Amino acid sequence: MRTSIQRRAWLCGVLLAAAGCGHKPGPGDVPPGSEFTADILADGTKLFVFSVPMARPGRGGDVRRELQDDDEMQRARRQPSHPGPQALQAMLAQNGYCREGYMVLEQYEQQHRYVTRGECRDDASEQDRERFPKRP
Repeated sequence: MRTSIQRRAWLCGVLLAAAGCGHKPGPGDVPPGSEFTADILADGTKLFVFSVPMARPGRGGDVRRELQDDDEMQRARRQPSHPGPQALQAMLAQNGYCREGYMVLEQYEQQHRYVTRGECRDDASEQDRERFPKRP
């Protein structure tokens, strides 16, 4: 009897963990203040620069406050150090710029923003050139 209960508890834990990992960022997950700049080169290479604002102390609560309980501490540990990767995935889902994935060329912090420079794995189509025209 006890083994059956333990198996069920373990199975529920595995299913809950899998469900939490299964969230794919979508267009609604793009943080306010995010910026995306596309650059299509003459040879069809698609580059981009994506940036999101850093969280600042004093906005959205005091970041130094003590965590209230074990659940809150676990959530804080699972959170990425910054929203860049998830926000970038959400932006690309929204604008459809990199259809076959991308490579990160560089990541850095600049002027209270997290910045990611990257290159799409797919070449630019004519539709891409129309949707993301070269800026002077």
